[in-house]
Amino acid sequence: MSKSQNSTSPSHKKKSKKHYQVLSYFRYAAVYLLASLIVIAPLSAMILSKAVNTVHTAQKVMTPNSNEVFIDDSYDECSYSDFLETVKVGKLLGSVSCENVGLYENVYYGINRACLRNGAGLDSTSYLFGEGGCSKIAAYESTSFKTLKNIKVGATIKVETYWGSYEYRVTAVTEGKSFDIPDGDSLVLAVNSSAEPFSAQNGINTYVIAELTSKEVH
Repeated sequence: MSKSQNSTSPSHKKKSKKHYQVLSYFRYAAVYLLASLIVIAPLSAMILSKAVNTVHTAQKVMTPNSNEVFIDDSYDECSYSDFLETVKVGKLLGSVSCENVGLYENVYYGINRACLRNGAGLDSTSYLFGEGGCSKIAAYESTSFKTLKNIKVGATIKVETYWGSYEYRVTAVTEGKSFDIPDGDSLVLAVNSSAEPFSAQNGINTYVIAELTSKEVH
C-alpha cells in the first residue's frame, strides 16, 4: 500500500483542528447558557421580587407627590365650610368660562401636572373664590386657556363651584413672567404663551386680571 494511502495530509489535520475548536466554543456557550438559566435567572427573580415588595411598602407609607395626585371628579353641592373640611389637592372645584372667547375648563384644587392634564388648577396658596382675596387659576396652552390673549377688558368671566356662582369683570390683560397681585376679591387666569426651550421659567405668560362683580352662594 502506498504512503499516500496510509497517512493523513497536513491540510486535513488543520481542518479537523479548526472543526474541534469551533465545537469547543459552542460547548462553552451552551454551558454558560445553562448555568445562567440555573443560577442567574432564579437569582434575578428573587432580587426583582424583593424590589417590588420594597416599592409597595414605600407606597404605603409615603405621601404622593405632585405628579402622583389622584384626581377626584365627583361633584356634589355643599356649603363652603363643608368643602374646607374635605378638600384635597386634585379635587374638582367647578368650572371657569368666558363665552366671548370660547373658554371653558374644569378647575381642580392645586397646580400640578395631574390637575393640569385634566383642565385648570387653582393655586392652593391663593384665596378661594369670593373670600376677600385673589384667586389664581392656571392651565396649559393646549387647553381653551390658549384664548386668554383674545379676551378684552370688560369681558365677563364666570366661575361655578360646589358652594356658589361668581362673576368677574376683566380689568387688564398682560404678558410677562410675573404680575402684580390685585387687591380685594379678584381673579387671575394665567397660561404660558411663549415657552423658552429648556427654561425653568417656562417663558412668558399671558395674565387676565378681573374683579368680582357678583356672587351667589348656595
